[in-house]
Amino acid sequence: MIPKKVHITWKTKDILESDHPLVTYGIGRLHKMNPDWTFEVSDDADIDNYLKAFLPSADFNLIKDNKMPHKSDLWRLLKIYNEGGLYIDIDKLCNVSLNDLVDDGTMWVLPFCRDYDFSQDFIMSEPENPVIAGTIRLFLQRKREGITNDYFLGAQTYMHAITMAIVGRVVNTDPGVEAMEEIRSVLKTMPFVKIYREDPPYNTIVYNGNDVADLESLKRDFYAKAGVKHWTGEW
Repeated sequence: MIPKKVHITWKTKDILESDHPLVTYGIGRLHKMNPDWTFEVSDDADIDNYLKAFLPSADFNLIKDNKMPHKSDLWRLLKIYNEGGLYIDIDKLCNVSLNDLVDDGTMWVLPFCRDYDFSQDFIMSEPENPVIAGTIRLFLQRKREGITNDYFLGAQTYMHAITMAIVGRVVNTDPGVEAMEEIRSVLKTMPFVKIYREDPPYNTIVYNGNDVADLESLKRDFYAKAGVKHWTGEW
């Protein structure tokens, strides 16, 4: 039920051909391991065009001049809702076949980042997931209210929308082990959802290993050589 399609965004469309170790041990390896999956790379212009095509003009005008990482938070949700498949960040290590994550009854694969929040760097679902739709609505509602904080609109809004749908109330990030166990226990009753507790960067839903010594240095080097500023603004 989940289409075999991977959505990636980067400033250049040839990223899968890069020989940089970040790609070699990450999405490049994911691409080679999953020849039966289609990989689509969207650049900045593609994201702008997609947002313009699928948002009301008033909502597009609210986001059109924002930074690209902020636009990407909304774009990935729209992509997965409209088309289904997998959105994955370009700096996530990979050595697990995507076919191992899904079966005929899987409609949604939902990893957690420890007991902190949901992993927004990996969004896998069939199209028209109502929880993804709710996340889009909440994101746009907050934009209309004038909220501009990237983290709040991205990861926090993702957490809020999912917990509202799953346990009927808004749960903030880092709510504690007991609260996250409550959420997981509800999700375990849903046979169409698969969950996974990640401990990034070396134990995630798509990577278990130790063949990369210092992921942080690789990321900083890759971004610097590409002339891209990390979304945090720290490097």
